[in-house]
Amino acid sequence: MPTSHLQHVAALRLESERRLALVATTLLLVPGVLFAYVDISVVPNRTTLTVLHALRASQLLLWALGVAVIRKAESRAALGRVLFLLALAIVAFLTSNALLRPADNWMPVRTMVLVSIGTFVVYPYPFRLQLVAWAALLVSVTGLIWSHWVTMPSYERVATGLNIVLAGVLGMLIARNRTQLDKDLDASLAREQAAIEAREQAVAELRKLEGIIPICAYCHQVRTEAGAWEGLDRYVRAHSDADFSHGMCPRCAREHFPEYMETSAGPR
Repeated sequence: MPTSHLQHVAALRLESERRLALVATTLLLVPGVLFAYVDISVVPNRTTLTVLHALRASQLLLWALGVAVIRKAESRAALGRVLFLLALAIVAFLTSNALLRPADNWMPVRTMVLVSIGTFVVYPYPFRLQLVAWAALLVSVTGLIWSHWVTMPSYERVATGLNIVLAGVLGMLIARNRTQLDKDLDASLAREQAAIEAREQAVAELRKLEGIIPICAYCHQVRTEAGAWEGLDRYVRAHSDADFSHGMCPRCAREHFPEYMETSAGPR
């Protein structure tokens, strides 16, 4: 398997994960845009509303920056680091927005469930980074539930916390499975490449003695590429894995050693 083919497979995998990350990042922006409209009716304090709008505008900038960096990621490792930092930034922005809202408005806490699905189930980044991001999200949700403890119904607290935990566990299982699948695929490609290289080498060895070989019609010496003449046995040894065991055919034996042939034949 040529190296270019391996590079092509790696590029396809990177492009697939890049598209997935772009879609997930864009979908995670939707709740922020919708809540920006709701903020006008639920946040009476003009100063707080201004800060909220500034945060949501910053989310738009974060989205634009995230999209640009995702598109420029040159490797899956680089893409994973970008998505990890992006996930932490999204958690920080949404947590700040939820804390700035009135205490009786706990609906944005539900958004964290969508964030957990997007950043842990969809985002393709390494398992160890996912653990850190999931811990940050869990701390954030716990703080938000605590800040809305009085107004948030008990079933909502339980449902939100449970969804976050389940989404995190599911995402980590998917990440571990994705990591193992990547390792298996890399090992399979490596074995395939080694097998193809071995086959190509064997074919090259078999073809070494193909074509026209300049050989003397009388002494049977072979002319080399350098123009020198060498014995046929030496030439074959140099251009293949074959070797010779010297003996004598009956015709040559009768020609060069007739007395031996007569003695060995005995009386008739």
